[in-house]
Amino acid sequence: MTDMMYYRDRDSITSLPNKLADLMRRRGLIAPDQPWVHYCGFVSWHEGIAVFMPRNSSIEANTTENASMLLQALGRYYSHKSSGASEGRDNELIGKTSLSLASSLMEDYRANGLYVRRKKHHTLNQGRADWKKTIFRLTPYPSNDTPIYLDTVTSSTRYVSDCETARIHSHVLKDIQQKYGALLSAQVDCTNDRLERMPEPIPSLEGQLAALDKELSASYSERDIQLIGMLQNYIEDKIATEGAELLVGTRKFHNVWEGMLDKCLPGKKEINSQLPVPYYQQGEYFIEVPRKGQKTDTVIENEDKSRWAVIDAKYYDASSPISAPGWHDLVKQYFYKTAAEKVCENSVSISLHFIFPGTKHHLNNAKVGERGQKKVSFPKFKEVEGYGEILCHYCDPIVLIRKYTNSLKLNITDDNDIIGKLFPPVENSETV
Repeated sequence: MTDMMYYRDRDSITSLPNKLADLMRRRGLIAPDQPWVHYCGFVSWHEGIAVFMPRNSSIEANTTENASMLLQALGRYYSHKSSGASEGRDNELIGKTSLSLASSLMEDYRANGLYVRRKKHHTLNQGRADWKKTIFRLTPYPSNDTPIYLDTVTSSTRYVSDCETARIHSHVLKDIQQKYGALLSAQVDCTNDRLERMPEPIPSLEGQLAALDKELSASYSERDIQLIGMLQNYIEDKIATEGAELLVGTRKFHNVWEGMLDKCLPGKKEINSQLPVPYYQQGEYFIEVPRKGQKTDTVIENEDKSRWAVIDAKYYDASSPISAPGWHDLVKQYFYKTAAEKVCENSVSISLHFIFPGTKHHLNNAKVGERGQKKVSFPKFKEVEGYGEILCHYCDPIVLIRKYTNSLKLNITDDNDIIGKLFPPVENSETV
């Protein structure tokens, strides 16, 4: 079984083994002057698979099951994400093609088993009659007005389980098992006796591609054609990446964090289409630019629809005020509240929220105060009127990943999933 070593996104690079850090530098995952890891995902190296869990994940989360869930979450998020050119390559999933092929090949094997060559044979009187070929090839005996065929052309299908394509299929499945370890084991076990007994294919990858091309030209089953195509793509990707190294992950996990929370928070309310947009005057006309308008991360409403929570998912450490969001993030939330109040016409109560990754409630809220107070207790704190507060919450990244991969909603009625109630009792909403 492949060994797995666990680290976290935003760990210090000095905490990594030197050889792993060097490999990540060569792969472009660590910039020369970068002191912290900016990567969430998987890297294989000579000691096994290095798993980089989301920041602030608990040490107890370092299990193969949770690593597998992370792989599924990355695959699901990026499979549903449009890959527009404007977003840039940094926002793409590294190793997306390899992961997609590996998952599809595993699913195919689970559903259909190992490849079997199907060959049709034409015989006489030994199977199902093929009347079209019988009439075309054989001469009937006349009998009144009805021709009689004493012999019929028949066809039968022979199945060949040990062919070059089956050997290639088996080899690729074992390669996936070795490359991904137990990360894809939830889908199917590729260590059964039949795969182990299957002889190895020709060693040349180019030769394997040629053998698959030949098999494809003689295939007629939709499943066979699709499978052979996936095997070809897997081998071509292996040639392009020069080996079986596992590299699947993202430098921009904050996008995944925001996307997962948006998908898993219940009671979602769509208001972006109603928010104000900028207009630029050109000549005598003001021209609308709707795609540059205000866009909140997520807005949810409570069960009786009397309250809205405007939520900004923040992938910050947030273990202290120093590592919390800055002024521009606060200002955005205050403007969102003003815009949301115009949408609902003051018919509902609106509160503002940050949700950070973590398992402890370090920060309670954020407010705007007069400069120069340094560190002051609540009764003496001089708040600037007109801004209000932004409540701070924490969500265990592993809890969110599990909910997301299983298409479940977070529980916001207690502190099990989200630390700090999103809709606290009204009488306590001003309490620090």
